[in-house]
Amino acid sequence: MTMIAARRSLAAATSRACTKRQMSDAPKLHKAKDAWAQIEATRPKDPHPHNVFHPPYNMAVAASLVGGVMAFGYGSMYMGMRHQQIKQGYWK
Repeated sequence: MTMIAARRSLAAATSRACTKRQMSDAPKLHKAKDAWAQIEATRPKDPHPHNVFHPPYNMAVAASLVGGVMAFGYGSMYMGMRHQQIKQGYWK
């Protein structure tokens, strides 16, 4: 087999393998949202939904957590910048 014939057969096989096949011409329908009322009716009713956060919130704890996260973030960024400035000789 010559090089040209091999290349031609490889190109033909690749184009056949990579062609997009249409499964159907009809528009795709999301049928789960139509059946949602029926699905929800079969679920048991939960008297107490389990949310992630349950009020009442302690304002001091929430404020200290938010402040601590902000201080840690600022501190880590500042120390990283300080380290790079000293390492590269801009700061002494």
